[in-house]
Amino acid sequence: MHQKMKTKPRRSLLFIPANRPDRFEKALASGADMVCLELEDGVARAEKEIARDNMVRFFNARPSLPNYPEILVRINAPEEQTGKADLDAVLRLAVKPAAVMIPKVRQAGEVIELDKKLANAAPDLALHLLIETAEALENAGAIAGASQRIKMLLFGGVDLAAELRATTGWEALLYARGRVAHAGALAGLDLMDMPYLAIEDEKGLAEEAIRARDMGFGGKAAIHPKQIAAINKAFTPTAEDISQAKKIMAAYANAPRGVVVVDGKLVEKPVILKMQYILAIADAVGA
Repeated sequence: MHQKMKTKPRRSLLFIPANRPDRFEKALASGADMVCLELEDGVARAEKEIARDNMVRFFNARPSLPNYPEILVRINAPEEQTGKADLDAVLRLAVKPAAVMIPKVRQAGEVIELDKKLANAAPDLALHLLIETAEALENAGAIAGASQRIKMLLFGGVDLAAELRATTGWEALLYARGRVAHAGALAGLDLMDMPYLAIEDEKGLAEEAIRARDMGFGGKAAIHPKQIAAINKAFTPTAEDISQAKKIMAAYANAPRGVVVVDGKLVEKPVILKMQYILAIADAVGA
């Protein structure tokens, strides 16, 4: 039998601008594994304080948070005055988000300093980091390993494309995606792909989600609730995937030398790790 791995489903992440509190409850009911109250790029500068106040009211109205979906907050860059105010507001909350998302990271030292600041104020607060600057892409490995509280890397392809003077097309960002996937895998972190910007193009969304999955990403961000179903489907193991994983695991468990051939293909430990991951995600989402 397969050994169960403790895994949180992080297939989909829905961004909701915090200056639109009318959308909060709809987002929580969207089926997204993660919902992020957005204080950064999705909010106009004139409404930053309103968005922050809405975020505070949202958390203060709750005696506790659900385990599912995970509720996050994306603050503005911590070195900016607005970002400092965002972070201070989060740290004053009695009920804190599951994690804070940090944009515009450039170097590992920034994360190390933030980790020190959080050590006493919020020892259990997790960090999700956006790799969306050219400098961060260069330093991705060091950034990913800069703190034990980092749980996920997000590929911020829209901002990154602008810095790289590239389009947001798949081929144009393939190298950048690969660097982020490498850094995340090396540090043992979850990986979230960038949003697909064409909201009405479900076919294109599904194709890009599958490509990201095949590169090692565990999920994809969304900018509209209607994108969640297609994203979740792409990152959920099929019945065939689960059956094959169980078959391989059973065969490997009975192999006397730790190597076995299943359906004409050699199975060694790296394959088993992949099968364990498939079964863990299936268990987590009830597939």
